[in-house]
Amino acid sequence: MRYAHIIRLFAVAAAVTTVIAGVTGPAAAHTGLKSSTPKDGATVKKAPSHIELVFTEKIDRQFVTVVVTGPGGRKVAKGKPSTIGPVVTQPLTAGLPNGRYAIAFRVVSSDGHPVSGELHFTLKAPAPSPTPTFASPAISPSPAMAATPAGAAPSSPAAGTSAAASSSSGGGWTFALVAAVLVVAVAAGTVVVGRRRRGTAES
Repeated sequence: MRYAHIIRLFAVAAAVTTVIAGVTGPAAAHTGLKSSTPKDGATVKKAPSHIELVFTEKIDRQFVTVVVTGPGGRKVAKGKPSTIGPVVTQPLTAGLPNGRYAIAFRVVSSDGHPVSGELHFTLKAPAPSPTPTFASPAISPSPAMAATPAGAAPSSPAAGTSAAASSSSGGGWTFALVAAVLVVAVAAGTVVVGRRRRGTAES
């Protein structure tokens, strides 16, 4: 009889343990963070456009808070996060500088259990390549410019032609004047010689 009583007590205890485990088992499996983009502690070479948090259960979109802080404590979250099932997406501002970023979040699962935490990632984007500059080609001096003395204005072809024409015109007038004088002198000499001959003949 004593052994039968002991066996009954073990059976009751096992049944109670099974019931308790069945009741508390699902309740203990609260919502948790499954993954994130960027990953916690990651170093990325390209600035992300958003933060993505994936949880193990559906999230109540009415109770979602995501704060993203960059270098110098600057808030870089853009607008409010969006929630679709277990996925929470938080847009970020453009032009993020290099440095360390912190992601602080607080959500509430569909069963009412709050979940909070903080993640970190580092942005290390390469510096942009400098734009090459091209120097203007040097202008080689022309022969006319090289022959012109420093400080003197270069003479133009028209000026040279005008000077040559003026020189030619002056030389022509001089020659004509000399020819006229010679003609007059010859004529005068002829008259004088003629008069002398006439005077000799008359005498």
